[in-house]
Amino acid sequence: MSILRKEAYYTSCNGVNSIRALIWQDDEKDPVGVVQIAHGLAEHIGRYDEFARFLAGRGYVVCGNDHLGHGKSVQDEALLGMVDYGDHVNMLRDMNTLHKIMAKRYPGLPYFLFGHSMGSLLARIYCGAFGEELTGAVFCGTGQVPQQLLAFRDSVERIFDNLDPMESGSNLPLSLVTKLGSIGLKDGDDLAWLSRSHANIEAYRADPLCGFKASNALNRELVTLAVKASDPELPFKLPYGFPVMLIAGAKDPVGMNGKGVLAAADLLETAGILPEVILYPGDRHEILNEEDREKVYEDVAWFLQKVLDED
Repeated sequence: MSILRKEAYYTSCNGVNSIRALIWQDDEKDPVGVVQIAHGLAEHIGRYDEFARFLAGRGYVVCGNDHLGHGKSVQDEALLGMVDYGDHVNMLRDMNTLHKIMAKRYPGLPYFLFGHSMGSLLARIYCGAFGEELTGAVFCGTGQVPQQLLAFRDSVERIFDNLDPMESGSNLPLSLVTKLGSIGLKDGDDLAWLSRSHANIEAYRADPLCGFKASNALNRELVTLAVKASDPELPFKLPYGFPVMLIAGAKDPVGMNGKGVLAAADLLETAGILPEVILYPGDRHEILNEEDREKVYEDVAWFLQKVLDED
């Protein structure tokens, strides 16, 4: 097995940034499909190397890009977390650019989308717009904004409108969710919500491209993504019967310890989509990096193969 990892760049839809993408492929296997990964907040696509190599070993061509304000899609590390208001749309467009590049390079192959955390919100919205071009999707570590809170969207956005968009602050929306969800975790670590693997937490903390503070604009874009992904009408924009898998840690505060994940699944079911749902006992937010991650990898591979067999 010879898995190659390539790095490439393409121009962002904002006309300014160069978007960094990674592509993994086992050059000794005929590809069976493409899996595009959308990473989460305050991290980068390089953190998915182990998972991508696993899928590449199963015959998939795996790709993913660093979103605006993240990873090597910024001109300088000092700009990590910096985006403009409305850039969530450019993030989606940049994902679509990569999708078009890969679909042209591998015409006719089944095409899956995998999104984690913020990337799962992007992926859910993306599937609503481009689901007809996809074979299926996996939403990992996702959440669901309760309907009673959706009414406060305008008020929250007005607060951000009065702030300097480029000023760096705490990751307010995520901080609130994680602090509430971390109640009862006795690790004594501010990143305890992220993982129960201390090795993973230390690797995250040591990575200069991770854990940065989001700008006010990025915080607003995160709120907008969460609201749009939680829209009860969104599942009806997906193709009827579209294959979806929802996976999360049962102790993941972003998914309200499973409740938000099940709420997202319920919404999909109203549109005739019956998702595969797996909650991993004891695991927290980054299930791809937990100590039982091989189980997660195998479950994702099972779902992808199941969809291929039924296609």
